[in-house]
Amino acid sequence: MTSESGSPPAKTAGKDAEKKLPGKGQDVNGALRRAYESAVDETIPQSMLDLLNKLS
Repeated sequence: MTSESGSPPAKTAGKDAEKKLPGKGQDVNGALRRAYESAVDETIPQSMLDLLNKLS
């Protein structure tokens, strides 16, 4: 016996979860890409460059 008022079958929930993962994955991917690009675009402070020059 199945009850219509209960939770949806696990098979349907699994399909719904699979549909949502690519969108969430794309959001995380985009956020990581933006964080990486902003770190790459940062200028190196002169004090850090001076320290590096002292090492060489």
